[in-house]
Amino acid sequence: MAKASTVKAPWGKVVLETLEWLVRKVGDAGGGGQGILWEGSLGVGSVDVVRTIALQSHGGRVIKTMAEVLLSGFVMSILRKAALFAIEYGMNEIKSDRNVPKELGKLQSSLQSIRAVLQEAERKQSISSALKEWLHNLKDAVYDIDDILDNVSTEALKRQVDKGLATQAKWMGKTALAKMVYLDQQVRERFSNMMWTCITNKFNLKRIVQDIIESATGESCKHLNMEHLQSKLRGILQNGNYFLVLDDLWTDNVNEWEELRHLLSSGARGSVIMVTTRKYTVASMVGTSEPYKMGALPFEECMKIFTRIAFRHGEEKNYPQLLKIGECIVKKCTGVPLAIKSLASLLFRMREEAKWLRVKEDDLWEIEQGDDDILPKLKLSYNALPPALKPCLSYLSIFPKGYEYYRRCIIMVWMAQGLLHSKSLSEQTDVGNQYIAELMGSSFFQDAMITFDGSMPHFKMHDIVHDLGRYVLDRELAVISCEVSEVSETVRHLIWDDKFSAEQEFPKHIMTARKARTFASSYNHGTVSKQFLEVLFSEFLLLRVLIIAEVSIEELPDSIGNLKHLRYLDLTWNRTLKFLPNSLCKLINLQTLDLYRSDHLVKLPRDVKKLISLKYLSLTCKLKHLPETGLRGWASLTSLQLHSCSELTSLTEGIGYLTSLEMLWISDCPKLPSLPASMKNLSALREMLIDNCPELDLMHPEEAMDGLQSLRSLQIIGLPKLECLPETLSSASASLQYFLIEQCPLLRELPNFMQHLCNDTDHQRVFIKDCPAINSRWVKEDYHLSSCRSNKACARKQPRKEY
Repeated sequence: MAKASTVKAPWGKVVLETLEWLVRKVGDAGGGGQGILWEGSLGVGSVDVVRTIALQSHGGRVIKTMAEVLLSGFVMSILRKAALFAIEYGMNEIKSDRNVPKELGKLQSSLQSIRAVLQEAERKQSISSALKEWLHNLKDAVYDIDDILDNVSTEALKRQVDKGLATQAKWMGKTALAKMVYLDQQVRERFSNMMWTCITNKFNLKRIVQDIIESATGESCKHLNMEHLQSKLRGILQNGNYFLVLDDLWTDNVNEWEELRHLLSSGARGSVIMVTTRKYTVASMVGTSEPYKMGALPFEECMKIFTRIAFRHGEEKNYPQLLKIGECIVKKCTGVPLAIKSLASLLFRMREEAKWLRVKEDDLWEIEQGDDDILPKLKLSYNALPPALKPCLSYLSIFPKGYEYYRRCIIMVWMAQGLLHSKSLSEQTDVGNQYIAELMGSSFFQDAMITFDGSMPHFKMHDIVHDLGRYVLDRELAVISCEVSEVSETVRHLIWDDKFSAEQEFPKHIMTARKARTFASSYNHGTVSKQFLEVLFSEFLLLRVLIIAEVSIEELPDSIGNLKHLRYLDLTWNRTLKFLPNSLCKLINLQTLDLYRSDHLVKLPRDVKKLISLKYLSLTCKLKHLPETGLRGWASLTSLQLHSCSELTSLTEGIGYLTSLEMLWISDCPKLPSLPASMKNLSALREMLIDNCPELDLMHPEEAMDGLQSLRSLQIIGLPKLECLPETLSSASASLQYFLIEQCPLLRELPNFMQHLCNDTDHQRVFIKDCPAINSRWVKEDYHLSSCRSNKACARKQPRKEY
């Protein structure tokens, strides 16, 4: 082998010293006579063997120059073998927790030195072809070393997170643990994209992709087909590394998982997918690392939770016998926090020893069950609920798992089913709010958003509680499709679980369930045929709740007028629906009409004024103005939501007839120039939100804001023409508790009465954000916030979960 001349350039020494240091590290770890640096990648879809740079003993002497290494003959063979050693070495360092940050710092410093040498060499105009080749290889190696550092640091971060969560993980649920990692600041700084989606028990690839995209961008993509969704997802994933949580994955179908995994494989190296599941087979199928099994909560921790909830602070000392019974109950909960919290909430209301003993000795404890089966334990809490609350809780299981329940909608659904027992409709709303508060207090609800007045506009239900609801409904509920062969005539709630098609007829075998009070289909997609709807509207005449959401309906048949008992109609996200038949106006019991994101609706029926029971209307349409004659008939309307009404230019003066209106939301109405003067008649209005109406000026007419003496919450967002607010708004000064104004760049000043609101910090809350022109006297630390988060809820984002 010909001997190459020694490279005498000063930068060669720097390279040698750098690489010799790497060799020494490897030699120290390996203990052998030769040192080899292996480099590779740990990322998804990575190349296992990338490159190798080596200094190896040769004939008893160490080769001292890079040129000799390059031309000695064994460099290129070693280049293809070297990756595994460095990976193994680096991972061993990490797993033993030895000096990881320090060693990574050294490697990064060495990499910087190599880069500096490369920059110096590239400035030289005249170098040999051998050195050019060597420089090319070295640059390639630098990229690979950088990838290694990125992967090793990712693994180090993972180890750090694992270590930090090791003890806490034993004491929390799967989703709670995933959420803690997901929200960790260090994790969020490490990844370009943070995404989260709940899968639940039905695997729907299109819906999952939609959820991931919406989680990453905050934008709805329901209108896209699968091809466009895949393209959009690839664009997101290729824009850096990502951290994705797939929460509550159920499917153990390898083909389904591989289809999803393939779509997610285009992310950058270092991307992470975290999966939570109740099934070990799922964890084994998807995992590239050992699944982490959540442990049961230790008894001592269980008792702390139980005591904190079942007794007031220190009160347990006064009830030693109850505490002793409580210990027995906690032991039977087998370390499941949800069961403990639920039972403790139940027992908090009781101080009679006999009632505690009744819970302890209930036959449900004797049902044969696995360690993680908590349904019988939760059933104890359910049985102890007041009779009126039981059907309200179980009925919520008609919605999908993972569903985000909106308080107003849930109250209207309960009302439609006759579950709220009170003489007047207004009292029923109060009863519904009370029921929600009680169920939240009993730990049946979770993830609630709490507003300034303590209410919960939306919340979720734990999957196990959802299972409990389905268990309780039992034969009253049937999940149906074209494949279901038989349905009992005693079924009262039908949940459609199949994709629609334009040629599909209503399945004859479901006709036996004519007494059904609920027909619900959400997020099944496809086109619903007119024949299907004809049968549904002609045969199921006792329906109280009808939900046909996120499908294409080109025309509602006149037979919808047959549903004289119907009280709740949800047609959200029907983007092909242009007209509603006038026969709809025969539904004099209809209380809720939800037409959110029915974008192409061009008119409302002629006789809408006959919908005299209407309380809740959510509308997306192409109307230029609201029907004044219709408004005259809606004396019972309490909630009006206008979303994305692209052609709306007037609310009309008829809005003043809505004297029962308590909530008004106006969002994304680009052509609306003003509010009608008759709004001053809305004396019952408690909540108003105006968002993203670029032409709207609240000063004309000024009297529109007068007379709002019941207003408690006012949010004004995204009005670029707004320069000031009318002084007539002072009519709300005594009642207003929450005021947010945001993204109004021309706003110079606020009404004088606002000063009083700002000073009265015990009751009112004022927030100002992104209003750069506002008078400096309003810039006060307690309410003028440059980065506050609004309580905006207008752009309602309905979750798309499966039944």
